[in-house]
Amino acid sequence: MYNPRDLQVYVRNSSHQIIGQVDDFTQVQLVLRYNAVSNWSMQISTTPRNAALLTPAENPGGGLVFKLYGTTLLSGPIHTFGFDSGPDGSKKFTVAGPDDTIHAAATLVWPDPAHAIDSQATAYYSVTNSAAYTETLMKNLVNLNLGPGALAMRRKSGLTVQASSNRGKTGHSFTYRFETVLEALTELARLAPIGTPPGYLGFRIVQQGTGIEFQVYSTRDRKDTATFSEGRGNVISSSYEVKAPTAVYAVLGAGRDAVAGAANGAVVAKELFGYSRAGTVFPGFRPEVFVDVGEIDPTATDAQAQLDEKAQDALYAAATSIGVSMDPQDTEQLTFGKDYFLGDLVTVVVPYTDPIQEQVREVELTFTAQDGLKTEITVGTEATTSRKTSGSTKRLNSLFDMLKKLKTRK
Repeated sequence: MYNPRDLQVYVRNSSHQIIGQVDDFTQVQLVLRYNAVSNWSMQISTTPRNAALLTPAENPGGGLVFKLYGTTLLSGPIHTFGFDSGPDGSKKFTVAGPDDTIHAAATLVWPDPAHAIDSQATAYYSVTNSAAYTETLMKNLVNLNLGPGALAMRRKSGLTVQASSNRGKTGHSFTYRFETVLEALTELARLAPIGTPPGYLGFRIVQQGTGIEFQVYSTRDRKDTATFSEGRGNVISSSYEVKAPTAVYAVLGAGRDAVAGAANGAVVAKELFGYSRAGTVFPGFRPEVFVDVGEIDPTATDAQAQLDEKAQDALYAAATSIGVSMDPQDTEQLTFGKDYFLGDLVTVVVPYTDPIQEQVREVELTFTAQDGLKTEITVGTEATTSRKTSGSTKRLNSLFDMLKKLKTRK
C-alpha cells in the first residue's frame, strides 16, 4: 500500500526547528515500540547537501522526523553517524538513533523534584489515593522531572507536556525513588484499563511543531476489525511462541525492621503479603517471586492500594508470554497507522491454538528505494520476546532492573 516516497523525512537542528527534507535515502528502518524507546536508522547518499544537514560537524545536536502520509510516526536525535565507501566507488552516510522517548528513559524520578539533589525534602515521590486520573499523574511525572516544571538543570529544552484529557482511573497510590521516568510511566500506564476488555494508555515523546511533546493516547480494542490470517490474505508469514510464566505468586515485603545485632544496620521486611494470578495456561507450574516494596508503610491508610498496584505490576510483567511475529500484507481495509496502531488489541489467527488476541507491541517498517515497504509486527503480552530482543538479553535486563530497585530503596 506504500511506496518509499510516501515516507517523508525531515531534518531538525538542536532547537528542534525543521531545517530541510531529504528524499534520496536508499533505506530507512523504523522500529516502533509500545511504551518503550523506539529506534530508527537511515542510509543515504553523500551529497554536499546531505553532509550539511546530517553530519555532527555541520548540524550538532540534530535529529530526524519521520512522517507517513503526513502523520508523524516518530522523531529523535542523531546518536550514530557513519560513513562508508565501497570498492565500486559508492559512498553513503548511515545515521541512526532512538526516538525522543529516550529522554524519559534517561531521566530519574527524584523523590523531591522541586529541590536540588543535596537538598531533598522527602525520601520518596509519593502519591496517596489520588483524585487525579492516571494520565494526569503520568504528565505530572514528566513535567516535574524533565518538562517545563523541572529544575532548570534537568529541564529538557523544547519539551512541552500535552494537556491532560483525564484518561485512565483515579485512586492511585504509589511511591518512586530513582526509577527512570520511563519505568514509572510504564507501570502507571498498565494500571489504567480502558474499554472492554481492558486496553491501556500509550505514551511517547515526539516532534510537535518547533518542539517535542510528551503525549498520552488511548489504545483501542480492534479485535473484531483488525484480524490477521492467511485465509484473509493479509499475512505473508508468521510464527508464534507461548512461554511459561516466570511468576504466578508474588510475596511482597513491605516496611523495614532492623535485625537485632546485625552489622551495618541490616533491615528486613516488616510485613509480608502474598498475591496470586490465575489463568495460567501451564497448570501445575507455580513459580514464586519476591518483590521488595520496603518504601510502603504497612500501617499507612493507603497501604492496601499501594500493595495491590505493586503486586499487579509484578505479576503482569511475569505472566505467561504469548506472542506472534508476522509479516502482514497491507490491504485497503487494514493498514498500520490508519486502521491500527501501537498498543491496540488485534486478532491473529494461527494454527494449533486459539486465535491470539493481544496488543501490538512492536512494528518494524523498512523502506527501500527498490522494494518499497516491508512490515514486521509483534503482537503479544508484555513478556513477549520479539526478534529484536533475545530471550537472554531480556532476562539480563530484568535482573538489572531488580538489582537497581534494590539499590535505590532504603
